[in-house]
Amino acid sequence: MQRQKNHGEMLHGEQGEAIRRLASSGDAQQLVAMLRSKGGVQQAAQAAAKGDTSQLMEMMNQLMSTPEGAQLVERINQKAKESGLG
Repeated sequence: MQRQKNHGEMLHGEQGEAIRRLASSGDAQQLVAMLRSKGGVQQAAQAAAKGDTSQLMEMMNQLMSTPEGAQLVERINQKAKESGLG
């Protein structure tokens, strides 16, 4: 039986550290809060982990259709590029 790796094992080196910093940023936390306010995040994340990203993508599309959501995602993308992740 293969053991599932935890996040700490999967994220290592400079890239892993950049991902951890980005994920703990205020913008990332705001993104999570906005997604949670819509409901269904847990189910969408579980489906995505099994290979079905459609629910999660729909949630992101809805979020990005708002000016606030689009600006938030743009800031996160910019930070990712600045960190060498883009």
